[in-house]
Amino acid sequence: MSQAPEGRFSRSVQWQTLNVGVQVIIQLAFIRYLGGILSKPEWGLLGLVLAFAGVIEIFAQLGVGPSLIQRKDLSRDQVSSAFWLSMLFGAAFATAVFFSAPRVSTFYQRPEMEPLLQWVALSFLFAAFALVPRSLLIRRMDFRSLFWSSLMAMGLGTGVFGIWAASEGWGVFAYIGALLTQNALLGLNYWWRSKLSIRLRPHIAQAKPLLRYGMSSTVFNFLNYVATKADLFVLGKLLPAFRHAEVGIFERSMYLMNTPITVLGKLSDSVLFSGMSGVQDERERLRGIFLGGTYVVTTLVIPGVVILEMFTPDVIQLLIGPKLLDAAPIARILIMAILFRSWIKISDAVVRAVDAIVPASWIKFGFCIMVAGSGYLGFRFGLSQLAAGILLATLLQTLAMLLLTRRLIPFDWREWALLALPGLRLGLLAVAVSLPVVYVMAQSHWAIRFGTGMLAIAMATFTLAWFRPSALRAGSFDLLSQVAHRIPFAPLKQRWGKEDGH
Repeated sequence: MSQAPEGRFSRSVQWQTLNVGVQVIIQLAFIRYLGGILSKPEWGLLGLVLAFAGVIEIFAQLGVGPSLIQRKDLSRDQVSSAFWLSMLFGAAFATAVFFSAPRVSTFYQRPEMEPLLQWVALSFLFAAFALVPRSLLIRRMDFRSLFWSSLMAMGLGTGVFGIWAASEGWGVFAYIGALLTQNALLGLNYWWRSKLSIRLRPHIAQAKPLLRYGMSSTVFNFLNYVATKADLFVLGKLLPAFRHAEVGIFERSMYLMNTPITVLGKLSDSVLFSGMSGVQDERERLRGIFLGGTYVVTTLVIPGVVILEMFTPDVIQLLIGPKLLDAAPIARILIMAILFRSWIKISDAVVRAVDAIVPASWIKFGFCIMVAGSGYLGFRFGLSQLAAGILLATLLQTLAMLLLTRRLIPFDWREWALLALPGLRLGLLAVAVSLPVVYVMAQSHWAIRFGTGMLAIAMATFTLAWFRPSALRAGSFDLLSQVAHRIPFAPLKQRWGKEDGH
């Protein structure tokens, strides 16, 4: 018997959350290990290389993946044509990056970029090979297969090879080597688990519908990506060699902001986008997924932002290392943008699902201009002004994307605002609990201070969930109740069950 759509969606969320969680843990551990090895200029160099590669990869994929997920009907000929097209574009862009690497390194006046870019070019081939089978797994909502594939690839590629390479003195190349190994293993796993069957002769005509959506999706993804990297591109170009350490400081500050956004993005780009695409013509169900996603994200992100703000230096010590402690003031400004960017991610899933990409692309374009301007502010006045410019630009983009989303799936502003109440309560609770810890233990070792703070917040949240379950509710979107019913602790189950009427 096939699962009901709601049950299937719920299982998909669970598997993808587990998948993303494992990926983040392995990646964070690797980054922390590198944090004790790489210098600030090297972090800036790596950030520039990966940012440039990310732009090229968007064009190399040409939106084939989202097209396969979004389409209602999909034939074998279309799948085969999509694969050969992705391989063709992957090879073309890999070649272009390899031979353009000397010019790019000359443009940024950093000759050490050339070999890094040439090795990164290989990743486009691996990504092209993995694109179609991965998209089919997402389309089927087979996130269990995605989880096991990621676990094996990241465990061996990043956890084993990457750490070995770093310990052998590879420096920045350790990260590139881990990336290539991981992507190669991912491609092999996706193919095996998707049981993909490809025709040797592509039918280009069958690919035209995919390309039409893919082209608009590519423009959207390009603007979306560049908008988050334009400041780094501008800063990396304008700053002279003796200020290259500032690029590293800013890049690591962005890393702290982007890590939770990356987690949310992987969830929204897979589970939410896939689920929304399946009900794209049922606007009431689409609205329900949007509001439910907003509730879950807001409830988790607000207290998370509070924790990051209160313990920024400790989090830097934990995730990056003591070499980048001077990134704390910049990171504190950027962390405030996490909530706004999380709402943007949910709106992005909506506009892609209903193919409203063109108006959203204009919003992204405006954001690109503002972020590039922020990069210039950083060059002229300092990194704090850069961060403040990004925060303001992110707020304006959030308002624009929410207005567009409301046009597509009308919702009541009051209803939307009420979804934030549980998150705000948890945030205020986190502030009340963490403030005494921060001030009383200001001179303590960072690990003891951070651990004490997290324990205190966890105990306070548990107490609130026990005595006032209703404080963590928002309408029918009952996240913590669902979680409570799944954990093996009968008293808590019973406590929340009574409140729910179960």
